[in-house]
Amino acid sequence: MSEELKFGRVQIHPTRRQVWVDGVPATLGARAFDLLMLLVEQRGRVVPKAELFAKIWPGLFVEENNLSVQIAALRRVLGSNVISTVTGRGYRFVAQASGEGEAAADAAPAGNLPVRLEPLYGREQELIQVRDAFDALSCVTLCGLAGVGKTTLATQAAVQLAAERRYAHGAWRVELGSVTDPAMLPQAVSEVVGIELDGKRDPLRECIAQLQHRELLLVLDNCEHIIDAVATLVDGLLSRARRVHVLATSQEPLRVPGERILRLNPLEVPTSSHDEDATAYGAVRMLLERVRAAMGGIFEPSAPELVEMIEICRQLDGVPLALEFAAARVPVLGLAGVRSRLYDRLRLLARGPRTAPSRHRSVQAALEWSHQLLSPQAQEVLQRLAVFPGGFSLVGAELLLGEQGTEDGENLIEHLNVLVDRSLVTLQPGTPPRYRLLETTRTFALDCLQAESESGDGIDWQARHAQALGRLCLLAARERDSTWMWQEMPNARAALAWALTAPGQGELAVTIATYISVVLAAGGAIREALDHLLDVQPLLDDDCPAPLAARYWHWLGRLGVEGRLPSSQCVEALLTADSMFAALGERRHRHACQRHLAEAELRAGRAERAEQHLAAARELEQTGVSAADRMRRLRVEAMLADARQQHEEALRHQQAALALALAQDVDRYRLLLMADMAWTHLQMGQAEAAVEDFQELLQHFDDSIRQGLARARALSGLTAALVAAGRIEEAVASVGDSVLALQQANLLRSRCEVFAWVAAAAGEVQVAAQLIGAGEAFAAQSETERDPISMLACRHAMALIETRMPEPDYRYWSAQGGSAGETELLGLLGQAFPGMQADAFDGGYA
Repeated sequence: MSEELKFGRVQIHPTRRQVWVDGVPATLGARAFDLLMLLVEQRGRVVPKAELFAKIWPGLFVEENNLSVQIAALRRVLGSNVISTVTGRGYRFVAQASGEGEAAADAAPAGNLPVRLEPLYGREQELIQVRDAFDALSCVTLCGLAGVGKTTLATQAAVQLAAERRYAHGAWRVELGSVTDPAMLPQAVSEVVGIELDGKRDPLRECIAQLQHRELLLVLDNCEHIIDAVATLVDGLLSRARRVHVLATSQEPLRVPGERILRLNPLEVPTSSHDEDATAYGAVRMLLERVRAAMGGIFEPSAPELVEMIEICRQLDGVPLALEFAAARVPVLGLAGVRSRLYDRLRLLARGPRTAPSRHRSVQAALEWSHQLLSPQAQEVLQRLAVFPGGFSLVGAELLLGEQGTEDGENLIEHLNVLVDRSLVTLQPGTPPRYRLLETTRTFALDCLQAESESGDGIDWQARHAQALGRLCLLAARERDSTWMWQEMPNARAALAWALTAPGQGELAVTIATYISVVLAAGGAIREALDHLLDVQPLLDDDCPAPLAARYWHWLGRLGVEGRLPSSQCVEALLTADSMFAALGERRHRHACQRHLAEAELRAGRAERAEQHLAAARELEQTGVSAADRMRRLRVEAMLADARQQHEEALRHQQAALALALAQDVDRYRLLLMADMAWTHLQMGQAEAAVEDFQELLQHFDDSIRQGLARARALSGLTAALVAAGRIEEAVASVGDSVLALQQANLLRSRCEVFAWVAAAAGEVQVAAQLIGAGEAFAAQSETERDPISMLACRHAMALIETRMPEPDYRYWSAQGGSAGETELLGLLGQAFPGMQADAFDGGYA
């Protein structure tokens, strides 16, 4: 083969080993060129992979992905439609050479698939799954909610299948959205495929009989509104028309034997607004291209605009139809304007293409199409479940709906099954599983619920939601299931916000605030937990049940330690709780109060009182408490020993407590105790050992906020240990993570001295002086003494400051720091350590 070959845009010069595309020389490696020539020479057939390996890499053993890499390189240069993958067999060169067009056209199968295809974004894996499924099956159904992109994917897959398999009688797409009468289905299919029904027999049977001897691909698009009729047709085709392949799109499965169901989720979206690889996500790529089209093809987003695009994608859950409408609004509103108006998304996301089906001319219309296909009972369940802002469990749904929401639990499960099948509710696998409505679907359902309420059903579903969450908090606490409670946190926050302002709901508000504070605190979000407790404090009255009030005062005092509340307020709250628990005969809770009182007194610098409360806790243990409670008491014993500079004794207590934590599988306390032991090593002057301890400890953490408090202690400990070891650059680099974790745990001001030490060691003595002043003010305001680590850090920071700053200057700058709020402290830290993460300055809760 020596003459020049032309395939559309591509010219190949075999003797010169050159390839030109659109008249421009293209760069190909030697292997890629050899592979191309082999495929061109064999373009009348599928070339198996084994043959390609044998001829391109003769006598060599190579990994299979080498072939994939070379094929991908050819497609990048020549275009994606030149080389076709025949799943499970090999590759075929499918471009037409000059002079072959007429013969190729004659051989081309019939069909009505479009010539121009909508691009796919982020659906590469699903496309492969559809094509591969037909290797073993004859029917594939793409399921998903309205507007998720089922038709686009099905059309792309059909075009590729038709090119690869060369169905003798073509590939045909039947759009069923306009077929309102199920009896007309056989006629609609027959008209598209080009067969005639004589009308003498049952149309369905005659249609199947006519197709029985054909080899074709039938794409049945939008089946959900006549699903039973489509299922009957497909079942007949699968039984009697063995060479007919069916690719269906529907909001629910056909449920016929031999069907493969592929559920199409929304496009993937970034998890963070500042994701550097945002355009790698299908949703962002799609929105970007649609905005470009709307703006006349010229649009390159700036960094702030890319953040707006990410947030639009996240708020719209990556639903392609919603992204289409959002992009259409950008030329008038801009990206920021579109994002700011998503609260009114059902009105904003309208005005689709004039040629689109009516159900796709607005998001509202698409959802109404799905909604009207539900039974009245399923519609009611969907609307009522929309009051959950953070997803829900089956138990939560049962608590919400009760007797008025559904006849019984079995009916609820049946309705949920329908809603999940039709992709109106998303199943999130887990133990137990959870469910959620995409936010746009939820907005639509809430609008329907409001209209229902206004029509006079007499039920306040927001109140029902709050009451359900109150009962759920009690149930989760009784089962000691913090994971379940953490999953319900968005719902609990919404319920609490409602109960705080609703007349007569004080007990409900106190219940929710008290029980979620336990989970929030364990996760390190102590600031939020304490704020909730303080918000409901005015609602405590004589009518509040004693067990609830006792738990409230216990947790207020417990979370207020370490300077979050004045020590006197913590001690008063814990004494109140202890007295109430004594009256209730709850010995275990009294034990907790005594050890927390010991910790509060210790933080206030009253070691003798702390010892008295620890003695009371030990006495309560004589009549029996759990090993986990003894572990917690031993940890406070170690704190007391550390405060008295009895570090060896502190280590013994910590080791004993750690052994109990391991035996009881109390993972959170295991991490806290490991951090405590590293702190003790640091106090003993073993800085490098402490660095190793903290670095090893940080390997045990995941990204869950449930480990937030232990992570905050470990990160700040690592910063202190690094500066103590003289590893200043590493200490500076660690500040950002430490600040963020401490801020989330409401511990930032209690660790000012650690950052003062780092700042002074890095030469930022003015900032160090202000941080020392902030630490002094914090100790005075919170009625606490500096803990041993803060005293150690303060001592070293002051030694450095004294050598570099005159005394009058120090007094001035420390006074400035003493009057600074947390926002100003964050500004100071950002000034001294410019590399800190931006997230450390958001001031929000985790």
